[in-house]
Amino acid sequence: MLVKSLAAASVAALSLFVSAAQAAADTAPAGEPQNVLRVTVEGVKSPRGHIRVDVCPVGDFLKDCRYGGAAPATPGVTTVIVKDLPPGTYAAQAYQDGNDNHSVDRNILGLPTEGVGFSNNAPIGFHPPSFGSAAFSYAGGEQAISFKLRHFAD
Repeated sequence: MLVKSLAAASVAALSLFVSAAQAAADTAPAGEPQNVLRVTVEGVKSPRGHIRVDVCPVGDFLKDCRYGGAAPATPGVTTVIVKDLPPGTYAAQAYQDGNDNHSVDRNILGLPTEGVGFSNNAPIGFHPPSFGSAAFSYAGGEQAISFKLRHFAD
């Protein structure tokens, strides 16, 4: 009798645990990313192409960044959503890809012919900014940053 009571109590406890875990899982809508970075890009000059944003950890900055997003260019301000970004320290770069070739076009002098910008509005001189000047912390969840595109050769 004691064995049956312990077994029944164990099943009840397990059932309660499973129900609580399922209720916690149900609080987040299915299929929606839990970590979302909203990047507001200002200084968009035309409706051509897309605004592309790359969000990079220190080792990937200005290279092949693992995280990013794109949105159709809207003159003035365009917001790009980066989904499923793990918490960490990152730097973001954005550009207006007017011809949708997935790269920043440059003139004969090497200057970008499409608007470019970096998180923290990090200064751009004769070379791109350092990771440190563009770095920001992302704690997870929903977060927003904003910065401006700069135009060098139109």
